[in-house]
Amino acid sequence: MPAEFLIFGLTLAGVALFHRHALPIAATGLAAVIAFEWLFTQFPPGAGAAGLAAHVGHEWVTLLNLLLLLNGFALVARHFEESGVPAVLPRWLPDDWTGAFALLGRRPQFRALWFALALSYSGSGAAVVALTLYVQQTRGTGTAVAALLIAEGVPRLFGPVLGGLAERHDLRRLMIGADLGQAALFAGIALLPPFPVLLALTAATSALQTVYSPARTTVVPALVDEDELLVANALTGTASNLFIVVGPVVGAVLFAAAGAGTAIAVNAATFVASALLTALIPSVPPEEHRDEEESLWAGARTGFRYAMGDPLTRTVMLTLFLMFSFIAIDNVAVVFLVRETLDGSATAYGLVSACFGIGMIAASLTIARGSAVAPALLLLISVGLSTTGTLLTAVAPAIAVVGAVQMVSGAGNGLEIVASETILHQRVPRHMLGRVAGLLTTATACGIAVAMALGGFLVDVASPRFAMLVAGCGGLAGLLLAAPVLLREGRREATDP
Repeated sequence: MPAEFLIFGLTLAGVALFHRHALPIAATGLAAVIAFEWLFTQFPPGAGAAGLAAHVGHEWVTLLNLLLLLNGFALVARHFEESGVPAVLPRWLPDDWTGAFALLGRRPQFRALWFALALSYSGSGAAVVALTLYVQQTRGTGTAVAALLIAEGVPRLFGPVLGGLAERHDLRRLMIGADLGQAALFAGIALLPPFPVLLALTAATSALQTVYSPARTTVVPALVDEDELLVANALTGTASNLFIVVGPVVGAVLFAAAGAGTAIAVNAATFVASALLTALIPSVPPEEHRDEEESLWAGARTGFRYAMGDPLTRTVMLTLFLMFSFIAIDNVAVVFLVRETLDGSATAYGLVSACFGIGMIAASLTIARGSAVAPALLLLISVGLSTTGTLLTAVAPAIAVVGAVQMVSGAGNGLEIVASETILHQRVPRHMLGRVAGLLTTATACGIAVAMALGGFLVDVASPRFAMLVAGCGGLAGLLLAAPVLLREGRREATDP
């Protein structure tokens, strides 16, 4: 790994841990990178002062946006400390002042799962950003980027079928197999094959992930107590959010420094590590309470009927489908908004994506305290935040503003993950959980597929801003349609003993 990456990572860690000194730490990190490049290597345009001046002239927009982001982070952190919230927050956290992370200390098997998720999601986030940038650079159209994302999304349409595997096989063995399969496939993608082959391999990795996700959802109740589920879901949500926080920054930096193949190869290695960590959790065989004669397709239909028969799970499925059909347009539009409309670099795009993930993690950790708000109301709030952030992104005048409002969208996505999984754990019996969790994956994937096609079309025929505006208006429509059912369910949960 190049030394510049290590310096950059240490700088980010220093800013996060000592936010009152964000600017001096950032300036020190910048000086260290400049000194290393000057003394031991050289700047991309050339060596010495002339190379430095040319490099600053090329990257000044990214440097300015980093400065504005750091100032915004320092201001938000200072106001948070002065608000008095840190003084009362420990009273809200479960068990003791260590809060949600105490669960990792007392549940070593859940801790192994958490670290496995954190590793694989971080690597996958880097790979997705690197692949997106690679396709955008080599193909140059929103339609090509949309094709990549559609290839990733199509296998998720079979969530109820593949989710049924989680009810028929040992969960540990199933998850390890999916991890190792993805490691092999990403090793092939790292060779950057022709575009049709790349799309096929991407679809295959997504199929294995569609097997893995319901298994991961199903295994969590076997590793923690029932009263720990909300905290456990918030922690797994935090681990999955590293896909957005750590992955994009690593992916963008690796892409700029070493190319897409390196970032994707790193992702392959994280799946091997994830498989080794997953081997530490106990064997979780399937429950006996299931129909041995029922085929996977018949089981998928049974799961669908169950989910649609319950008012709350039905609303969750339909709300997420409608929301993602529009909100996920930003997966196509934001890269063009940052790189073309606002003339940002690949690193700037990675930082904007990381801002989205920061919002996701903040939301997950906020409700990890054991929120008294009903999951149905949390889901409604999540749709509202996602819609607000998307509409603000459409009119953002600078990359720094895009990063700030993407945190709002990320907070909505983070709340949605925890709220929807908690609803499933509370409402769905173990012998149906894999299929219903798979159906949730499919509902989300169907929405994303619609958004990819619509987003690519809108970016190509109109503009990234117009595409984001359409996305926000669609999210608002979903919010208004879901509100009556979710509010009613929230009031019912609040009044029930």
